[in-house]
This record gives sequence, structure tokens and C-alpha cells, in this order.
Amino acid sequence: MIVQASQLFEANGETNQSYAYWLSGHQHVQKPLSGLHLIQQQLHVFEPVTIQEQVRAGVYITFNTSGTLGKLQNASPIQVLAVYENAQVDWEVTHEAQFNWTQLYISWQQLSNITGEGVQQVQAFFIRHVSKETGTPLNLTLTSTLNTEFNRLLEREGKQLALVGKLYNLILQTIEHVQIQQHISQCDDCHKKLYACQNAIEAEQFNTAYNLAKQVGLTQTALELGFTVITGMSIGEYQIEVAFRRALAQPHNGQTLANRLTADTGWNKHEIEKACLKRFGVMSHQLGSMQ
Repeated sequence: MIVQASQLFEANGETNQSYAYWLSGHQHVQKPLSGLHLIQQQLHVFEPVTIQEQVRAGVYITFNTSGTLGKLQNASPIQVLAVYENAQVDWEVTHEAQFNWTQLYISWQQLSNITGEGVQQVQAFFIRHVSKETGTPLNLTLTSTLNTEFNRLLEREGKQLALVGKLYNLILQTIEHVQIQQHISQCDDCHKKLYACQNAIEAEQFNTAYNLAKQVGLTQTALELGFTVITGMSIGEYQIEVAFRRALAQPHNGQTLANRLTADTGWNKHEIEKACLKRFGVMSHQLGSMQ
């Protein structure tokens, strides 16, 4: 089934009933300025479908959220996508799935206006740091800073000027994160500090990101971004990884692995299961003799 994104949602934000066999959900769109949009969407796909969308040139910043209250999914990266020319995108979903996200869109002209740089200069930055071609997103770790700014955005008072300011702030913070991540990926001194952080977590897994940053001599944002660059995991995920190793090395006394980890770390079972899938490729209850 091929669906045009422009026909997917009714004026009230609910999905078109013509497509009820394939999917359901809703969308809320705000456009406080020309070239500046805030889109919140939930979609449950039941049957294979291809959604065709006409995307406008500009920058798209996508935050994955849970289905309730727009709460961010901490283990999911933020996606930054640069689109240099208007294009059609085919989004193919081959099996049942649920998607919940909040997306910020800003046109190149709007981004030029708030940065004080020409459109070509702004695009050149994204070509260097994000992608040379449309369609390849850059993944960023959800840092404490971006988490705070995202929550402030959702706590908006309904005034257009306040919404514009919060959108601008979150977009500029994200661009700064892109710069920091690019620097860290090429900086040998930063790598040494990040490896020192890794060793510190091995020694004391319950250290906070704030304390770890002070200990190794990085800002907390640089640490949170860089740690993912060198390990492929966020600090929280790596702490769970260390907890896994320790839990597996200890007598289980009849407790499941998930319960032992939850009791020892304070993390919820959803976080534990995600980490388990990442490490072992199975859910915790499928680990058999390891439990």
C-alpha cells in the first residue's frame, strides 16, 4: 500500500479513516513562523505500507518519544537531517511497528536569519558536519542539556513568541552539539579523557555524568556526546553494561537477571531489557543458564 503523507491526517490531526486497515495515529503541527515548524506525531502501522512525503529544503531535528506525555526515550539518539533541495522521500514500513516522535523543522533562510550567516555558509556547515547529501541523518546522544531544553519546549505557555524562542534555542543547542561531537571525534586528547571516564565507570559504576566530567576534565555535554563516539553506548547504557557483567558473575539466589539488575541499579525494566537486547541479542528471560 502506498500512502501520500499529505493525505494521511485529517484536519483534526487524526489519521484518515480510509487507511484504518493499515495504520492509525495522530499528528499535531504548529507553524509559529514561515519556515519554522513543530510537529508531534504518533503512528501505529498494522500492515506493510510505504508513505511518500514531499520534504522541503531545510534542517529536520527529530526526538524519539514514548507514547505518553511526549516523554523522551533516553536510549534513542536524536536525528539531525539536512535537506538541501526539495525532495520526495519514500518511508517503507514492512511489519507492524509504532512510531512516536517530535520533530523540529527550520528552513535554510530562517536558520540563516538566526545565525547571522548566509544561506550558503549555513549549508556548508551541515555539508561538513552532518551529510554532504540529502537523506543521511546524523545521530546525536540525548544529552542532559538537550533533554532540559526539550522539556522546556513542551512546557510552553501557548504564546507564539515564547514558542519561537524555545524552538530557536533548542535548534541552536543542537547545532552546538553537532560541532562538539565533530571536534571530539577528531581530538586525541579528548579520546584519552573519555577512556579515563570509561575506566572510572568500571571502578565505580554509579558515578554521575556531572562528577565524571569534572574528574576527567571535560564539560558534561562533551562527555555525554564523546562517550557514545568511542564506545557506541551512552554513559547510562555503559553503566548498565558494567552492571550486567557484575550480575552475571554473582550467585543469582533464585532471582531473575532483570530483577537483580533493577534492584542493584535502580534502572527500570524497560532500560534493562533494551541493554540486554543490545548486549546479548535476546530478552533477559531468554538468557537461560546465565540467569
